[in-house]
Amino acid sequence: MTMNILDLLMQEYMVVFIMAVITTVFTIMMRSFLVTLIQVLLLLSLIVLSESAGTIQFIFIAAQIVLSGIVIYKIIMAIDMNYRLVLEKTHQTRPDLINDESRGSRFSFWRTN
Repeated sequence: MTMNILDLLMQEYMVVFIMAVITTVFTIMMRSFLVTLIQVLLLLSLIVLSESAGTIQFIFIAAQIVLSGIVIYKIIMAIDMNYRLVLEKTHQTRPDLINDESRGSRFSFWRTN
């Protein structure tokens, strides 16, 4: 009797699957499409390789945990940058982020100073 692949992910690797979904949402929120693509490919490869050996699954699970940690760090840095930007725009601190022509606006929040 074989299990459905998504059932296997939801039962045995529930924490990793939830972490992957949250990481995907965070990368979409930060508008980092390359990292979103990497995340989706990592999740799809884990689904495809769910029937294979445990070592390969362990490598992909470890990669998922590392990627989630990096994304959480980047989202914390983006929140901090946004806070500093608000302080600069309300003239509560000296301008550092809004010196250039962009005035602090950016398309992607993946790169934070």
